[in-house]
Amino acid sequence: MVYGFDNSASFGKFLPDADMPGYWEHLEQRFNEMSANGATTHEFFPQFKSAFIDDCLGGLLPIDEDLLPKIFVLAKPYKSLGDVILLGLGIAVTERLRDVIERLEPGRHQFRPITIKQPSGAEFPDTYFTLRVLTQLDAWDREKSDPDCWERSIRIEKMKRPKKTYAHGIAMSRSVIGDHHIWRGLVTPETGISGFNFYVSDRLKAAIDEAGLITSPFYQLKEV
Repeated sequence: MVYGFDNSASFGKFLPDADMPGYWEHLEQRFNEMSANGATTHEFFPQFKSAFIDDCLGGLLPIDEDLLPKIFVLAKPYKSLGDVILLGLGIAVTERLRDVIERLEPGRHQFRPITIKQPSGAEFPDTYFTLRVLTQLDAWDREKSDPDCWERSIRIEKMKRPKKTYAHGIAMSRSVIGDHHIWRGLVTPETGISGFNFYVSDRLKAAIDEAGLITSPFYQLKEV
């Protein structure tokens, strides 16, 4: 089976309120250095920043780690956080979850160690890594999906809401998924479906459950 999950939309243990002190100044300095060396096609920093954020969220190639945020300061004390959280320019995962993913897909995605600090300056006890999922699949099988579970919006096909009610009728192609264990879906006006932020295989879901990791809800889809 295939499972989907979304980033949290409200502040809490899966979406901590946090700042990236000095990061945008650092990125602008790096942009100026790149501009001087002819290493960027963008003329102005706001253009570079916008394209960079898009790349962080949706790009499929590794990014120079020096350009990525490294230190995050929580806006308030947190006793605990999830094993996958929305933080800064994407998601971050604990070392436990990174190890689970790496066992199944060694070297396929980009992890970068980060430091999370409490407002007091004390480091958060768990080790976290930013995760850029570098796989995108067009795995939706329109013909084998329940037509009552999806609809056409103005430009794209999308899963009906609430997703937990309709996910079971969305079919994903086993032949397209192959040996992938975590991926993002492809969505264009011509193909794909707007569904979850991320999808995982049953093997990864089982490994997450076995390790007792704390995540936002996973919802099961059909695999055909």
